[in-house]
Amino acid sequence: MTHPIYTALTLSTVIPHQNCLEWSDDGQLCVLTKSAVYILTPDHGIALSTPPDVKAPVDDQSSAKPLGWYKTMIDISSLPVRVWAEISDSWGALSLGSLDVSVQAVACSPSGLSSYGRCVLAVLNTNMEVTLWEGTKNHLKGEWCMIDNVTDHLVDAIASNGAAHQEVLNAQTTCIAWSAQPDFGISPAPLLDASLLATGSRAGSITLRRFSRSLGERGQPTTTVVAKLEMCERWITQLAWSQWAVSGATKCTAILAYAMSDGGIGLLQVSQTLEAAVSPDAFIYDYDVERHVRVDIEPFRDLAILPDKRAITTMRWVDVPGRNAILVASKAGTVHLYSLPPFSLPPPSPLPYPSICSLTHWYGSKCLFVQIQQTSAGSSSLSPVSGLFYARDRDALLLALTDGSVHAILGFSSEPTWDPAPTSSLPPLPATPMIVDDAEQEDSSTGRNQTTAEMRAGSTTDGHTSTTRDTTTTRNSDMPIRSATLTKSSRSFFVRAYQHTSAGGSSVPDYMDVNRIDGFVLYDSCGTVAWIYEVSRPTDFSYKHEAKHACVLLVTPFWSADDEWMVKTIEEMMDWSKSGSGVRSAARVVPAHLLRGIFLHLADTTRFERLCRALLNLLEHDIQEDPSTTVIIPEWTRPYSEEIKIRLRKSFATHFFGWDSLLSIRMKLALADECWKLCRDAQMRNDCGQVARTQLAAISHRVLRILVRHLTAIVTTLSPADVPFVLRVVVQSLLPGSPVDLSSEAQALSDKVNAMLTVEPGGVGLHETCPACHVEVPLRDITQATCLKGHIWARCSVTSFILSTAMVRTCIGCNRKALLPPSQSSPAEDDSWMPVATRSWVVKELLEAVDRCLFCGNSFVRVV
Repeated sequence: MTHPIYTALTLSTVIPHQNCLEWSDDGQLCVLTKSAVYILTPDHGIALSTPPDVKAPVDDQSSAKPLGWYKTMIDISSLPVRVWAEISDSWGALSLGSLDVSVQAVACSPSGLSSYGRCVLAVLNTNMEVTLWEGTKNHLKGEWCMIDNVTDHLVDAIASNGAAHQEVLNAQTTCIAWSAQPDFGISPAPLLDASLLATGSRAGSITLRRFSRSLGERGQPTTTVVAKLEMCERWITQLAWSQWAVSGATKCTAILAYAMSDGGIGLLQVSQTLEAAVSPDAFIYDYDVERHVRVDIEPFRDLAILPDKRAITTMRWVDVPGRNAILVASKAGTVHLYSLPPFSLPPPSPLPYPSICSLTHWYGSKCLFVQIQQTSAGSSSLSPVSGLFYARDRDALLLALTDGSVHAILGFSSEPTWDPAPTSSLPPLPATPMIVDDAEQEDSSTGRNQTTAEMRAGSTTDGHTSTTRDTTTTRNSDMPIRSATLTKSSRSFFVRAYQHTSAGGSSVPDYMDVNRIDGFVLYDSCGTVAWIYEVSRPTDFSYKHEAKHACVLLVTPFWSADDEWMVKTIEEMMDWSKSGSGVRSAARVVPAHLLRGIFLHLADTTRFERLCRALLNLLEHDIQEDPSTTVIIPEWTRPYSEEIKIRLRKSFATHFFGWDSLLSIRMKLALADECWKLCRDAQMRNDCGQVARTQLAAISHRVLRILVRHLTAIVTTLSPADVPFVLRVVVQSLLPGSPVDLSSEAQALSDKVNAMLTVEPGGVGLHETCPACHVEVPLRDITQATCLKGHIWARCSVTSFILSTAMVRTCIGCNRKALLPPSQSSPAEDDSWMPVATRSWVVKELLEAVDRCLFCGNSFVRVV
């Protein structure tokens, strides 16, 4: 069976490091090359009128919407090279990486940290310098700018204190890792950044830093040091964060693993406690990360992996539902696993699979020897691991090596082992339905492939476990998963992509051609993988200059997910009430990233026709009760001041984007909209539209309720300039179909405004003037405005005012438009471009608070 290759994109560049792929929480794939970081964004779930930059499918006739990508990049080649010899004349401070500077690592922050409400990227180069970057107007296709140079601050501190050798080594960064955003279990989730950027140094120290948008000397973004620990007298070569786990009331704990140059791995327990913020006159608890988040760090006494003078090539925590996370580290020829004992940390989520729940989980350390997969002349079990991921539906860990082979560790959560060898008591293994192209069977390398029996060799382990049975948990009709089959699948994808991308398309790679794999990450949760290969011939011993290097990004399914698994995955994702399996708003992950894999599979027309009715039944479930209805916004009793503007902005942002239930409805709306676009049957299309309208109404009513309650709380500070916006909110809340409680609260707000301010008859603010002909435009539709002469104008999705200016932003998920916040205009103090009715301080703070779409929750971009 020939499965499609969703993407075979050629990148004419050099890949200097094997772990070159990483997803950000904004749904963007970062590709590390020698002189730049390519940022690729899949177009599934994106509704911009601008088409994607490239589409490169192979044999993908079943997709109604082939996978496309938006492209941009971060270019570090123009940055000045720091000369460490000018700072210290010590031989130990010299940097060989300065001779030919390239990108060494990238760490993606949680979403919502940049000044545009998106991710910040930390880039480490081979000269041991760290810089921070953010996308500006359009993070999909536009420019990314450097906002801070972390190493500059370290060097400045050295210059003021004296350039001691040890201080210089502390300033030379060797590895970076950015933690996720902790969830303190508060609803609505406070929108404070409690993530930590960890940096390891040449001196053996680890520094934890906190990012801030405006703590620099000129108000620019920068980082502050939270803690600095001297761990050893060797280089820190790798860092890896586990996910945060709730370990008490408003307390979260994570484990930071650090690898040393001698091959040892140590652990740090990092705890953050959110202390109570007493502010009786604020709309919400005004948490400040500097004053209210306490960080406690405790090193583990024993090393997780003992040193053996072999370098760690890959290190990552793998989250397994229902148990402590498992640390995976690789060295030449071996894979090391480590898990903390039970109850050392609370499990991050309840276990959704009863078949796994009954097992006794192992703990301690294990070592598995890599078995060779002979597919080419360059095959070797000593090749570095280029990527890994956990397949939850099979309880298997998949690893890719740079020699082109793919390996599977089965029973990962219960009894990790390579492919189990068959015994006489077991029935023969069925023929695997894994993806293997028929063309691969004819390849000259087939005769040299290692047999399946050879690939089922056992592995040596040393750890604590209470079970030795084969507990591989599989789905998709119980399809077996084998390293030999996975390797053959990767080779077949390589052959097909090579023929498609090579000049003429007639050449076929032979046994001497190695499909070097760099980067290996999941595209979805159902077996689709993004990975990079480059053809090489190590037996030639010839130099290949940079201009001849060309690697190919592949997005391919290694196995097909069944319909039951797809529906179950969507159901768990949408159910916010299930802690752990549902999506949490505290993580600030955009829906486009969460739904990326689902959109990919729904683009298959045959599968969509089978699943459409089941998805509608799932989305038609009654919308759960809104927990925000019980929230009381305290009345502001003091005069108007700058303080109320800051507090109102924080409260708006927290209530708009801090409720898990609201995030769940937004994801349902995005899924219903996608189904509506893909539907061919008229009746089914109408049903999808009705479901989408129901979700849209629920979102609108919750947003209006938040606005009405805040406007009621600050009614004493309103001025005549604020009346137009207040009246628009009242009118929308009184429309037919609005909840009774919302209408009554809006009417009470209207009565208070009429009693305090003089409102002109005729509804000032409800009727605007057409920007073209100056004819009155009544408020009849909140999505667009039409004057009596037929001029049609779009309305702001945040304020409902007419958009008659180019200073607008567009949602990437639903294409709704909104006015720019004043801080993103130039100059920021000039509001002359804003319509007169929008020059209210309430409207300005509302626009500043909404850094994502109110309806679908995705990011905004500026297309002009």
